[in-house]
Amino acid sequence: MPQEMIFVETTARDQRRDLCRWAEYFAEKGKKVLVLTDSSLGAQHLDKLLWSFSQPSFVPHRIVAEADLEVSFPEPVLIAVDPRLPLPADVVLCDAFPDLDALARYPAILHFVPLDDEERKQDSRRLWLEAKARGVELKHAAATHRGSKRKK
Repeated sequence: MPQEMIFVETTARDQRRDLCRWAEYFAEKGKKVLVLTDSSLGAQHLDKLLWSFSQPSFVPHRIVAEADLEVSFPEPVLIAVDPRLPLPADVVLCDAFPDLDALARYPAILHFVPLDDEERKQDSRRLWLEAKARGVELKHAAATHRGSKRKK
């Protein structure tokens, strides 16, 4: 199965809230979601945000470390710092810049492009070209209205 990568427009301020909305969207569709961040502090922040970003709903989730790999994961959303951990997922949401080699085993990856950060926007353009050269199926999701779960 070919890998798919979706580049999602956002802003630096809204990126984590948008990530939570996408996690909720995929979890509601019955997908197993892996959220990758670059630090334990980032994982803790996303853990708290997934509890509180939406008043009417709760996204069951758990922070996973290497020591947890011997247990099963009933939660639909897992948060991890190490992209090399062999965690089950249908889709990976990248809070941190993705390592395409480490994520090659996953069928779908979402990368957030903050339109208000020129350096990160340029990094995202380079990532698009690298993924394209690897034969990854690329998609673009334009910025949507706050709270919307639409995907283009």
